[in-house]
Amino acid sequence: MNFDKFFQLAKEAGITESQIQIGRSTSTSIDLFHHEIENYSVNSSQSVIACGIYNGKFGSARTEKLDKDTFPYLINKIILAASKIEKEDAQPLFEGSNKYHKKNVFNAELEAIPLSKKLEDLKKLENLVYEQDKRVNEVEAGFAEISTASEFYNSHGLKLKQKRNYYYFSAYAVANDGKESKTNYEAFLESDYSKLNLEEMAKKVVTGAIAKFGGDTIESKKYPTVLRYDICSAFISAFLSSTIADEVQRHSSLLEGKLNTKVASSKLTIEEKPLVKNIFFTYFDDEGVATYNKAIVKNGVLKTYLYNRETAAKDGVESTGNGAWEGSKIGTSYNSIYVKPGKQSFEELIAPIEDGVYITDIMGLGTGMNTRSGDFSCQAEGFRIRNGKLAEPLNLITLSGNLLKMFKDLKGFSKEAKMTLGGTCLADAYIKSMNIGGK
Repeated sequence: MNFDKFFQLAKEAGITESQIQIGRSTSTSIDLFHHEIENYSVNSSQSVIACGIYNGKFGSARTEKLDKDTFPYLINKIILAASKIEKEDAQPLFEGSNKYHKKNVFNAELEAIPLSKKLEDLKKLENLVYEQDKRVNEVEAGFAEISTASEFYNSHGLKLKQKRNYYYFSAYAVANDGKESKTNYEAFLESDYSKLNLEEMAKKVVTGAIAKFGGDTIESKKYPTVLRYDICSAFISAFLSSTIADEVQRHSSLLEGKLNTKVASSKLTIEEKPLVKNIFFTYFDDEGVATYNKAIVKNGVLKTYLYNRETAAKDGVESTGNGAWEGSKIGTSYNSIYVKPGKQSFEELIAPIEDGVYITDIMGLGTGMNTRSGDFSCQAEGFRIRNGKLAEPLNLITLSGNLLKMFKDLKGFSKEAKMTLGGTCLADAYIKSMNIGGK
C-alpha cells in the first residue's frame, strides 16, 4: 500500500506530522487431550496504529482494517483525539536514529516443515509423557507456531520493518498415587526446530509431578532460600517495573533517586539485550527509536532508568529505545532481559546450605506484591534442602519479604541459565535468608 498517500491526506487535513504502524500475525495451534485433537485453530490478525500532531496536540487512532477507507478514518480519529487534549506542547514525532542494527531472525526452515510432522511430534510427546510413569493418568499436550511482522512509517521519511517466527510445545501432566494428585507443566519455545527434544521434555514434566508426592509444611522461620530460575524471573520483573521512568517521575518507584547507587548485591547484573539474535530480537521501538543492548543493573549498581522519548525529555536525557504503545499513548516496556549467571552448578550452589528451602512454585505474587514498598507475600511450594542436597517436598507454605532486601541478600546464581517464556534468561538464585511461613 502507498503510505505516502496517508501522509499527504494527513497534511491536507492539518496534521503537521504523522506516523503509521502495521502489525500482522498468523498462528496455528493444536491441543491434544486423551489422544484426541481437542483444539485446532488457524488465526490471522492485523493492527494499524496511526498518530500525529494536530494544532500542537498529539492524537492517535487504531483499526484492524487496511483498505481504501482506512486512511480517512484514521485521520479523522487523530484529529478528534487531539481536539480533546488540553495541552498544546506535544513532542514532535521522531525523525530517526543515526544507525539501526537490522538482522534477519525469520526462520524459513521452520515454516517449511509440514504441519503433519509437527502434529506427529505432538502426539509423540503426549505418548512419551504417559510412558514415563504408570501414575500419570492425564496429559494435555499443545503446539503453536506464530509468525509476526511489523512495519513503521512516518512523515519524516522513516521506514522500518522486521519479521520473526517461533514455535512452542507444552505438556501438562497429572499424576495420582492413590492418595493424592500432583501436576506439573513444561514448555519449550524456539525458532530452530532441530533443538526440540521431546524425550527430555516428557521426562522433566513427569519427574516434576512425581517429586511432589508426600509434601508437607515446615516450621515458620527464616531459611536460606534458592529460587528456581522461573520463580526468580517473576521477582526480576517486579524489580524492573521500578526502573520504568514513568514510575520514577510519578514518585511511585522503589528506585527513585537511586540512579548510580548500589541497590542490590554485587552478584546482580541485569541487562536488556534486544539485539541478541533470537525470537525476542527487535531493532526499533514503537516510536522508531533504535534499540541497543544496555546494563540496567551492573554488579548491584543501578545504571539507568528505561525511557521513552517523552519521559527522556523530562529528565533531559536520550530515549533508551523502550517506547511502547499502551492503549492510546506511548508508554515504556523492556524486552529480552539477561541476568548474569554464576559459575557454580546447581549442586555446588546448594552444597553449603545445611537447612534451607528450594522454591519451585509460587501463587498470588501479582496481588501479594506492594509495588510502593516492595513488601510481598505469596503461597509457595518446593523442597527442603538438607545438608546441601534436595530432600522432601514442601507445600502449604508462604514466601514473604521485601523485594529490595531480597536482592541485597542475593548470594549468587547457578551457571545453568535458561530462557523463560516471557523472554528473561537467568539461573536459579540463592538468597541468604527469606521468611518461610508454615506451621
